Amino acid sequence: MFTRWKAKIKRTEKNRKTIELILGHDGRNWTLSGDQLASLSAPTLDELDRKLESALEHAWKQEPLEVFMTSDNEMIPGWMRPFMNHYFNRILELPLRYS
Repeated sequence: MFTRWKAKIKRTEKNRKTIELILGHDGRNWTLSGDQLASLSAPTLDELDRKLESALEHAWKQEPLEVFMTSDNEMIPGWMRPFMNHYFNRILELPLRYS
């Protein structure tokens, strides 16, 4: 089952609820972690997004929540890091909207 996260939720300039997390890869699964958060992992980004949506349901029930995922640069080989400064950052809005 999912752990209820007690995440630090901030408000952006546009007055949107926002949380920042670290996105990584352990060789098999995508991982998410952050301050005061239990880690989540899943083999695909889609599965990870759905787990995150369930884990943070209490935070987006009243209004949408923006999740900014900063890539963990340790997952990129050292020789490649100097060539890109943003790697694989993502922004996700909860609740998810699938068609």
